[in-house]
Amino acid sequence: MTDWEPLYENLPDEEKDKIAILRVMECTNGIIQHSYRDGETWALSIDDTRRAMKFSMGCMKRMEIPLRNETITFAPETQKLMRSARELYIQGVKKGDDSAFAEFMAVSAVTARVVGKDRIERARDILAEQVDEIPSDTLQWGVDYLMQFF
Repeated sequence: MTDWEPLYENLPDEEKDKIAILRVMECTNGIIQHSYRDGETWALSIDDTRRAMKFSMGCMKRMEIPLRNETITFAPETQKLMRSARELYIQGVKKGDDSAFAEFMAVSAVTARVVGKDRIERARDILAEQVDEIPSDTLQWGVDYLMQFF
């Protein structure tokens, strides 16, 4: 298993800010999707679920997050780390590889701890102010998910 912590710790603060935004967005998206699939009473409508999913997945694939006032892009080193994490997610979650899933969860924990609670909360606020595709009241779901790693 890769020692992810120093790789993320050594990123500049600006990149950590961006990772926090991405993590809140993608975790919120995951909860939105699962709540809809599981038929939760609090799930979003199919249209709102698809809109959030399309936005979030597009950001992850393009490695950029379009906000009202700017588009967040990532440094090549950060992109490389995030693509590695995404591949672990695909292998572990989508293809059922238990060791890849375990490593993906390790990366998730590391990214949450490295960016820290304050950045995660600021990321929620930025997304609430700057993104219309994800309902702002759902962003706390992603924050709450990430807090399990502290």
